[in-house]
Amino acid sequence: MLSEISERLVLSPGNFPWLENYSSLIDYGGENDSDFCCEAPPCLQDFSLSFDRAFLPAIYGILFVLGLLGNGAVVAVLLSQRAALSSTDTFLLHLAVADALLVLTLPLWAVDAAIEWVFGSGLCKVAGALFNINFYAGALLLACISFDRYLSIVHATQLYRRGPPTRVALTCVIVWGLCLLFALPEFIFLSAHRDYRLNVTQCQHDFPQVGRTAVRLVQLVAGFLLPLMVMTYCYARILAVLLVSRGQRRLRAMRLVVVVVVAFALCWTPYHLVVLVDIFMNMGALARDCNRESRVDVAKSITSGLAYMHCCLNPLLYAFVGVKFRERMWMLLLRLGCPGQSGHQRNLPSSRRDSSWSETTEASSFQGL
Repeated sequence: MLSEISERLVLSPGNFPWLENYSSLIDYGGENDSDFCCEAPPCLQDFSLSFDRAFLPAIYGILFVLGLLGNGAVVAVLLSQRAALSSTDTFLLHLAVADALLVLTLPLWAVDAAIEWVFGSGLCKVAGALFNINFYAGALLLACISFDRYLSIVHATQLYRRGPPTRVALTCVIVWGLCLLFALPEFIFLSAHRDYRLNVTQCQHDFPQVGRTAVRLVQLVAGFLLPLMVMTYCYARILAVLLVSRGQRRLRAMRLVVVVVVAFALCWTPYHLVVLVDIFMNMGALARDCNRESRVDVAKSITSGLAYMHCCLNPLLYAFVGVKFRERMWMLLLRLGCPGQSGHQRNLPSSRRDSSWSETTEASSFQGL
């Protein structure tokens, strides 16, 4: 996904005199040469490249720090309570790990945008695959959390709690296995290539444009549309159940489930819409227009930054809104000997809830489901 940035052909007539004589390289001929076909010269992308060099390193650096701190805190608190983790907690642990691993790749892509790919083919494959594995993992784990809550609240079915303890672990293994399968093109086809015309090294796929289009379509369907459909259906059914009830805790649950779906949709929809336009242009469904291509490239950079921001929002949406998470965070800080936290210990709320992280589970317990 991020390697698309390196796949843009950025040409400038001032730097490449052969472009000025491009028309002389093409024999248009007459009627006798009607069989001759050639492609139009590539669009100049000086503006989009300059924008990427200024925008992407800055936004990736900010997201790297925020995402690593937020998801690192979630992982630390969850691991400190390993014996008491519910199914939702386990999914959230894997989600935080996926988000943390995803943001770990951002500094590499920031350097790539600012200068060029300087890390070799091996790290190109690893970084591209790692990014895509955790991109898929984040979306699929959100769908798993939605389905788990849907069964618990709507059907009063505790799929994981009443089943074998390995069931939730098996679900996570299946999710990671699917993500690894989806990331195989990065392991196989990504590599560092030296473009001697541009005098830069790029981390990009070896397969033709049709292969890149196929990979983008898989990302659109498996990494966005299907998880969004699952989340929307599950949370719509949950809201239908909660709306018939009263009480402040249920109102909090309603707000949370709405925010979860809206955050995912708002963060990722603009990016995938831009990618869809890019797919149409590459397939020839849209007429070729250099100004449009430049605008799409800039829009892709902006919306990708918004999309990766979702990795920073997940800790807030799924953890920090939970009262017991703050309690356990204070307990962890006390255990680590952080000064100034002793005054908070006696003010920590007492809770017997099944899940530490979700107001939705509070509603489930409150209903007696």
